Amino acid sequence: MKIKEAISSFKKDMIYPIYSLRGNDHFLQNFFIEKLSEEYFGSSKIEKVLMLPDDMSGKEIVDRITTTDLFSTKKIFIIRDPQKIKGKASIDLANFCKNPAADCVTVFLNDDWAIKSSFFSKIEANAIQVDVQTPFANDLKKWTKFLIKKRGKTASLHVENTLIEMAGDSLAHLDNEIEKICLIIGNRSAIEIEDVERFSGWERDRQRWEFLLALGEKKYSRAIFLGRNLITKSESMLSLIIPITALFQEMLFHKMQNGTFNTYRGYIPLPPSIKKRVSYFSRSFKMAEIEGALRILSEIDKRQKTTFSKDETELIQFIGNVIG
Repeated sequence: MKIKEAISSFKKDMIYPIYSLRGNDHFLQNFFIEKLSEEYFGSSKIEKVLMLPDDMSGKEIVDRITTTDLFSTKKIFIIRDPQKIKGKASIDLANFCKNPAADCVTVFLNDDWAIKSSFFSKIEANAIQVDVQTPFANDLKKWTKFLIKKRGKTASLHVENTLIEMAGDSLAHLDNEIEKICLIIGNRSAIEIEDVERFSGWERDRQRWEFLLALGEKKYSRAIFLGRNLITKSESMLSLIIPITALFQEMLFHKMQNGTFNTYRGYIPLPPSIKKRVSYFSRSFKMAEIEGALRILSEIDKRQKTTFSKDETELIQFIGNVIG
């Protein structure tokens, strides 16, 4: 189910006892829970309980959601990464989902859209499944309009497209940038392109995406020039590893996309303009080159976290090994 459908059902008093949210756009996760809370609790006291299997045992989590509270009539239980619950507790939790309590709603959050396990399948067999992945470009435009309008502001199509290009890798990023700009411009009603360029991280992000574009197009000299600029001004090698890895993973998925991989893979930290060029990029790389790039990135990541290594040296050597 799309998140819009799920939220629309709340307004029709169709609130279900179990929801399973797949996809790691944390803005959409929070937005869903916020709207659910508004409709479920109304004017009553809001009681939301977040439980993490990393912090609590599976037994503690199951005991918490199955214990009747004499002092509260309604609760929302939020369980992140339920697949980490093992043993008897996982069986008890699956059984609870078959016959949930009438005075609570349980929301399971899982960032990994493609996760598969028999336990998770048992949970979802009794849950309403909601897609909370970062939307594709067309839906991002609708969300951008919504996020601007809800703050009482207006923006031209050019401003909206620029915001998507800058921060369209996730709705959380997009929301943060719009919030920041709106706070700075104060009572002025219209967001101008100068506001985006001046008050957001536009320039830094633009240079990062241009660098990825140069990598994808195998433009060695330009990639070196842009990479050095990024390292000198604002970036670390560790911060660049994430988008570079995402780029080469996307190219790998495209190479292997013969039915093995689903196009829905959750959050991808790349802007729309890069995502739509992945097919073109992948034609310039052999499979062995892509796999080699990912292997080198893994080695760099390990070195950066365990030993001292110079960011600029690591980046230049990576570019040379991959597209030099």
